Amino acid sequence: MGGAAGGYFLLHPYAMIVYRYYETPSPQRSIAAGWMTMETLSGICHPDMLPMGIPFALLGGVAGAFFGLWLIGKNRKVEAEKKLALVEAVRQLMVTLAHHLLNSATGIGGLADLFLRKEQDERKKNQLEIMKKEAVRIEAVVKSLQSLKTVTSERYIGNSETLMIDIRKELQERIEALTKDKI
Repeated sequence: MGGAAGGYFLLHPYAMIVYRYYETPSPQRSIAAGWMTMETLSGICHPDMLPMGIPFALLGGVAGAFFGLWLIGKNRKVEAEKKLALVEAVRQLMVTLAHHLLNSATGIGGLADLFLRKEQDERKKNQLEIMKKEAVRIEAVVKSLQSLKTVTSERYIGNSETLMIDIRKELQERIEALTKDKI
């Protein structure tokens, strides 16, 4: 709509002014230019000007539509680039966390297993079993997140607005598999 208005109220008068300017003999151009401009601008809304104004309105409308589509495409491209950058940042975060958490879980689980074999006190053995079990759980969480094919979300706590990735089923399967492997 803006393009059509621009075509009718900007391009149309401009074309009329240029046409009349060059139609006027050269010595009289400077004197007639101001008068022609005022006459042209006051006459663009006259019904006699519609046959000339409508093509300019159509030209402006088409130009406006193309410009609008170009802007929409450009905005979509920018949004897609932002999403790709965000995905890459999340991927790097996941790799970093996985590296450090798995290294820590391996160390904790390995030491717990080593001390568990030598420990005689039942209370301390239970504590070491819990440490070993939680190290396996950390490893299972990281590997579950690494192997996600689709993402489903669940509420973090009750009615909270915060969401987290739902990995319960995958996590349980991994814990069982890792526990069997460690035994």
